[in-house]
Amino acid sequence: MVEIRFHSLGGQGAVTLINMLARAGDLVGRYVQAFPFFGAERRGAPVKCFLRMDEKPIDLRSQIYRPDFLVVMSPAVLEAAVEEGTKESTVLLVNMREDEARKKLAGLPFASFAVDGTSIAIDLGMEVEGMPVTNIAFLGAVSYVTELVPLEAVTEVIKESSPPARMEANMEAARRGFTSVVEINKPEAASRRSARGAAR
Repeated sequence: MVEIRFHSLGGQGAVTLINMLARAGDLVGRYVQAFPFFGAERRGAPVKCFLRMDEKPIDLRSQIYRPDFLVVMSPAVLEAAVEEGTKESTVLLVNMREDEARKKLAGLPFASFAVDGTSIAIDLGMEVEGMPVTNIAFLGAVSYVTELVPLEAVTEVIKESSPPARMEANMEAARRGFTSVVEINKPEAASRRSARGAAR
């Protein structure tokens, strides 16, 4: 079983993101479990979401305390996300420019990746009340980093769920998210990714 914990701010679309990833997992034949945890339900407030995928039914119902993947959709919640709990083999994906990520993530003891989801969202006009909605860019980025669902499954989910007026932008956001991920730290990262690929 693979466990992913997401940290974001209200308005970035994390709940929609985990539901779309769960649908993509279902399309490729995985058992999935996705659920959010809210504090204050308002735009800009911290949000946590959880996603599990497995080849067999999932009986666990707890939050995820030591995730295999930690996805941080806003730099503002990075410190809290790491302090929430990790393990030696945790892989981090954070919404950050490459230059900023190389400064801020250099001391972390586990593999980390960055994608500038904010710039992707702004460039494609994905903003609500001034806040960039980064979830579709992260849909592609999570596909790339975790290798749990291929970009083809992500594309199919976007086709199913996007309004026609947003279809092209959403497809492009996911594609850019997938292709723009940068590896920052790589303690055993390459071997982990190879092992995951072989397992598939």
